[in-house]
Formats: sequence, C-alpha cells, structure tokens
Amino acid sequence: MLTPVFVQGQTQRIAKLQKELVSANDAQQKVSVLIALFNESRSMSLENLLSYIEMAEKLTKPNTPEYFVTKVNLGLYLLRSGKGAEAILELNKLLEELPTDDSQFFNVYMQALHARGVAYVRNNKVKDAIQDGFTILKNADVENSDIWRARSYLLLGYSNMELLKYNVAIEYLNKCLVLTTNDSVIAANIYAYSNIASCYNNIGKMDSAFKYIEQAIKYGHQFENLSSLSNALNIRADMYINLHKTELATKDLEEALEYRKQAGDFIFAVSDMAQLSQFYASIGQTAKGINLAKAGIEMTHNKKMLAKQIYLMDALAENYRVAGLKNEYEQVLVNIISLKDSLYQINSASDIAAIESKYQLQKKENIIIRQESQLAKSRYTTYSIVALLTFIFIVFGLMYRNTQLVRQRKIERQLIEQQLMAEQNLNRAMEVERKRIAADLHDKLGAYAAAITNQVKLLKDKSVLNSFDSDNIEESANSMVSQLSDTIWVLKNNELTLTGLFDRLKLWMQKLMKSYPDISYYFNENIEKEYYLTPVNALHLFYILTECVNNALKHSECTQLEVSFNSSDMVEITVSDNGKGIISEPVKGNGIEHIKQRASEIKWGVNWKNIQPHGTEIILRNTTNEVYEV
Repeated sequence: MLTPVFVQGQTQRIAKLQKELVSANDAQQKVSVLIALFNESRSMSLENLLSYIEMAEKLTKPNTPEYFVTKVNLGLYLLRSGKGAEAILELNKLLEELPTDDSQFFNVYMQALHARGVAYVRNNKVKDAIQDGFTILKNADVENSDIWRARSYLLLGYSNMELLKYNVAIEYLNKCLVLTTNDSVIAANIYAYSNIASCYNNIGKMDSAFKYIEQAIKYGHQFENLSSLSNALNIRADMYINLHKTELATKDLEEALEYRKQAGDFIFAVSDMAQLSQFYASIGQTAKGINLAKAGIEMTHNKKMLAKQIYLMDALAENYRVAGLKNEYEQVLVNIISLKDSLYQINSASDIAAIESKYQLQKKENIIIRQESQLAKSRYTTYSIVALLTFIFIVFGLMYRNTQLVRQRKIERQLIEQQLMAEQNLNRAMEVERKRIAADLHDKLGAYAAAITNQVKLLKDKSVLNSFDSDNIEESANSMVSQLSDTIWVLKNNELTLTGLFDRLKLWMQKLMKSYPDISYYFNENIEKEYYLTPVNALHLFYILTECVNNALKHSECTQLEVSFNSSDMVEITVSDNGKGIISEPVKGNGIEHIKQRASEIKWGVNWKNIQPHGTEIILRNTTNEVYEV
C-alpha cells in the first residue's frame, strides 16, 4: 500500500522529492516528503497531485496538522479541476473542523482561509474573498506574522484585479512585495510580481510592467513554478502585442503553452485562450480568434466564471471589430455591459468598503487587547515583589480596567451612532437623486405625451387629414422610449463607473451611426483611474454627450467624428469633428443652452473651440469632486 507509482516529475525539484518519497523508511518520513510535494503542486499535473493526496490520506492520522494540510490540497485540486463550488464546500467543511484555539494549527488554518479566498475569486464571489483576506490580515496582526501579512495582501490585490480596480490592486501588491524579503517568502508570493505587472500593463505604465514581469519570469525559473512562469510569459506576450512586437509575443505564447501543458490548470487555461484569441486578432487571423474565444466562453459559461467570461468576451469583440462584423461586435458589447453589471452587483463597492471598515475597527480592538494584556503582565510582576502593593495595585487595576471598559463602550456607541447617521444621510441623498431623476423624466415625457396627444387630435380632424405627417407621432414615441431606456439604465444602479458610461455611449453611437454611413467615427479610451458617478450626474453627462454628437452630425458637415475619454487625476471628455468649425462663439440655440444647463447642474466645465485647420472640439472637465476615485 505504501509503495508509490509515479509518472515522470515535471521539475527537478519534484523529481528529487519523488526519489526521497520512494526511499523513505517509515510513514512519518513519507508524510514529511508529501507535505513538501504539496508546496510544489502548481508545477505538477492534476493526476500526480491526486495520487499524493490519496497517499497522504492513508498515511496521516485524523485531526493532525498534516491531515488538515492534505484536506486543503484536496480543495485546491478540486479548484484546479474546474470544480469551484465543490472546492468551496470542501474548504468550508475543513474550516469548521479546524481547532482555532491551538497554535499548532495556525498555519494550516491560514492556508485553508487563503485557499478559500482564491476559490471565491474564481467563482465570482470577490466580496467574500476580500472578507477572507482581511480575516487573514487580522490574524497575522495578532500573531505578528509578516509572512501571512504578505499572503493577505496578495489575496486582496488579486481580488481587486478581478474587479478591474487596478490602482487599488497595485497598492495591496506593493505592500506584499515590501514584506517579501527572502527566498521562502518570495516563493510563497511569487504571483505578486506577475499580478502587479499585469495591473501596470492594464493602465498603460509599460516601464513598471516590464520591470516586474522580468522579475516574475526570473523567480518562476528559479523556483521552478510552472504555473507562475506560464502566467508571466502570457502577460509579457500581451505587452509585446501592445507594442506590435509579434515575433517576441509568439515566442512567449508558445513557451507558456508548453509549461501550461505540464502543470494543467483549468482557470488559467481559459485565460490563455483569451490571450491567444487577442493575439490572433492583432495579426489578422480573426477566424481562429473567434472560434477560440467562443470555445472559452462556452467553458466559462458552464462553470459560471463571470470575470473570465468578460475577458473572453473582450477578445471576441476585438476579433469581430478587426473582421469588420459590426452587428456581431455590437451584440458582444451589449453582452459585456450586462456581464459587468452582474459582476458589480454581486460584489458592490459599498459592501467591500464595509468589510474594510470592519477590519480597521477589529484592528483597533486588537491593539487595545494587547495593551491591556501588557498592562496586566506588568501588574503581575509587581504583585510578586510586595504583598501590600499587590493589594493596592489590584484595586487600582480594577478601577482602571472598569474606566477603560466604560470608555470603550462609549467609543463603540459613538461609532454605531456615526454609522447610523452616515446611512441615514446616504439614504436621504439617494432619495433626492431619485426625485431629481423623476422630475426630469416627468418634464420630458410630459412634453412628448402632450405632443402625441395633439397629433392624435389632428389625426381625428378630417379637415387636416391630407396634410397630416404621421412621422411626427413616431418620432415623439421613439423619443419617449429612448428617454425611458436611458433613465431605467441609471435607476438600475446605485452608482455607475466612468467605463460603464463610455460603454453605454459606444453602444448608442453604434446604432446611431448606421444612419450616417458617410461619416467615420472613432473612440479613444485612456482611463488610468476608474471613477464612480452618481445616477443623476451619469444621466446628465450622457445627455450632454449625445447632444454634442447630434449637433456635430446635423450641423458641422463633418466626415469624421471622435469621442475621447481620459481620466487620471481628473476626468476630461472631448467630442471633436472635422467640420466647418465655429467663428467665435457657438451659435446659441436650444441644444447649446441644454448642454450648458446640464453641465452647470453637475458642476462640470464645458468649452467649445476651433480645431486647426478646420473642425470643432467640445471639452468637458469635472471641476469638483462630483466623481470619486475607485
């Protein structure tokens, strides 16, 4: 029963451990080697990992640290096999069984928490993953463990990456790397280097991205971590693709694929499919890219992996765009918006902020507990010196402790009152926002409804029947439907991102520009920092932009139209055309006045200027904190 049969090891480290396992003399030695093999699991095939788990289950005694480590790796095996829900159930059961009051189980308890956090991310439960990340951080603070502080920051960074909050992810990953000071910690947190490189790549900071990706590849080779190495090579390939270095990208993709074959992982396999599909689009092989992306989407759909599905949808959309399939491209954009809405609703920013606040409060309580413990120890030392002073110190100590408890309860009550007041203020603000939207909707739909009523009366009047234009009724009805659609889009969300607004505008223009086949249009998106907008501000801004686009199409006599979204320390949106331009000031009319009125309402600046040699540019800038950084 104890004589193992293995396939060829994937790395020299694994091959060496396999030999030690075969030559081990007793069960305890074999268990020690198996634990070491579990640390190399990301570089071995699923078949090998399962064989080691089954062997460890036979050799370990129930309710020992080694037994629970084996159960953690069983959960990770299920996760890598694409059975995310089963992995979470296994890890939940394990965490219920683990003793939390015995220090010998501390590390395995933290391993189980971290594994469950990763499983939550891969099953779209990012909010729960962040909760586990802060739980690990709290426990690490109690035990003063820099190793687990670093691991918690790695999980929090990974979680925010999946929510596309790249700047937040970079902050956590930098904290992780600050604590990564020796080889053992680097090996445990090796993914921090490739993750932070991916974040910098996504926000366009290529120098920093290349700095960290080269470190990720270096450590991937040094520690023979095939999964990390595959990730790093795929990320660098994406960077080369952005720089149009096709040969270097091809080399990295092929090398990454070879490593991935040795250390199969379903989650990263679909990421590789998205990466390769994007690459096919960049070199014009769109048929291959479309088929690959569709296959990946079907796999992620069956596994209900929203974040990876969005990644594959982006690749599919890019292939459709390059292939000139406008209708398919438009439909994929609609699907991406819907998936992003679902992901944001599952993992709302307000819930995540509440988790962070709860951690900060718990951290302060832990500091107070440690301070009280230190004071108690100091008193006990004094008690052993003089019996009389012992009695006095006990009396004063009890009085002091009672004062501290009264003060702590007062602080807690104040915190609860502040939280309730903040919630009440938020509810009042949301009610004001919704009333403003309702008033705007009432004014506009009332006007359209009155127009339709009047046109119906004219239609009944036989004396004017021959001269009646039925297109007016259709135009008014379409305007009402459009107004309702835009308002419902806003009311569905408590908050909207700048990226979501841009996606909505692109979708609207896709449909509109079909009526202007002679005019070329372009989108330019450079969002280094993501921002949130309130529902009313998002609606006003959307109407301003649609008014600008309609003015350009109707009055500028242009042949090209470009809309640009830029955000870093502030937000700037421009709508430019190559039409006849303006003489000095834009001609006053209802459209211009509406734009100015809406911009003033949301406290945004708006300016018109000529473009040389001809054309007009409209610039919108946020002049206050009416948007707030993610």
